[in-house]
Amino acid sequence: MRNEFGDRQCPTLTLITFITFSHSHILTFSHPHILTFSHSHILTLLVPHRIIGIVCTSPGWGGLELNTLRLARWLCEAGWKVHLITSGNTPLHLYAADAASSVQVFSEHGLPKKSARLRIMNAWIRRYKIRVLFVPFNKDISAASLYKRFYDNDIGLVYQQHMQVGVRKRDLIHTLRYAMIDVWIAPLQYLKAETLRLTHVKEKRIEVIPFGIETELFRASSWDRDSARAALSLPPDAWIIGVLGRLDPKKGQDLVIHALKQLHDAGQKDYQVLLMGSTTIHEGDAFSKILHDLVLEYGLEQHVHFRPYADDVMVFYKSIDVFAMPSHGETFGMVTVEAMAAGVPVVGTDRDGTRELLGEGRYGFLFEREDVAGCVSQIEAVRAHPKEKTVAARTYALTEFSHERMVARIGQVLNELLDEEPADSK
Repeated sequence: MRNEFGDRQCPTLTLITFITFSHSHILTFSHPHILTFSHSHILTLLVPHRIIGIVCTSPGWGGLELNTLRLARWLCEAGWKVHLITSGNTPLHLYAADAASSVQVFSEHGLPKKSARLRIMNAWIRRYKIRVLFVPFNKDISAASLYKRFYDNDIGLVYQQHMQVGVRKRDLIHTLRYAMIDVWIAPLQYLKAETLRLTHVKEKRIEVIPFGIETELFRASSWDRDSARAALSLPPDAWIIGVLGRLDPKKGQDLVIHALKQLHDAGQKDYQVLLMGSTTIHEGDAFSKILHDLVLEYGLEQHVHFRPYADDVMVFYKSIDVFAMPSHGETFGMVTVEAMAAGVPVVGTDRDGTRELLGEGRYGFLFEREDVAGCVSQIEAVRAHPKEKTVAARTYALTEFSHERMVARIGQVLNELLDEEPADSK
């Protein structure tokens, strides 16, 4: 349902308490949005009011943008009013209407200067009565912190980290900028530790809340191995190593092709590789060409299969025997969690998000960055003992990384900010 502005409506909640004067008097209502209690003299009604605004101007189309849209949709389903402001003519803008309560752009023609952006943000915030800003894109922290400092110091500001801090950011500009952030959400413990080491963000402001997946999609699937392979035109009897993600030098797909060559040279010809994904948006297809040329050089044209993203990700996971995460360094790695939840054994680079998600080896098989021989060794270990770690990994993924768990924890953070009294009233 949409309102007079054409914005998609979703139910939201707040609590209003009424006092009665009879301990024995019971009040009841038939309206579906009202809950009644006959405890002492308190009657609590549920009415719409929980509102947040997501600011995300990322021009890309990857994990950050997909996670942002999922979170907007999940929060809306959980009873929040979620308004999104973004850049025009971006993939995020294109797909946001089905996720958020309303979508606004700063401009249809690129991103305006920061001063103009702040004025647009101010009008947007006032129109929708937004009391918490949620920022998932690190390049938007600057504008959001300036808004809080100079326009409305009482508005809540939450940053959900999708990228590593990377370098030391203890200078005055970053310190002043980050000081405006009320809650810094780090999806993993190593990111919290890095933030404390490289910035002046206080530990009490950092919450570790992992990204979530819709676990029900991974508990049961209509696909089995044979139907999934038939759908992707893959050989039914091959032992397939799968990599899912955009084709990018830092994602390390070339390492898996080198590993396949070593396996074939050792006489293990039934190994094959499935690379599912597309090129990085706005960055051309140079790396894709490198991968195809490498396959031709090694004579592996019949053994390496390139496929575009599938609408149903389970067709990928059901078609492979092992999932490889050869990335040079993953901030998080949603596909690693998905593979574990799907019951597929995982081999991955022993660093950053992959290391933590795999429990430093408890839930998967680790190898050093760009170590082809190490990758081969771990793939062979999986084949020798395919169920050794997958049962525990699946249980861990389905328990710890459910989207319900993530939304509940983020909802608690937002509620705490909304329930704080404005500074001028304290």
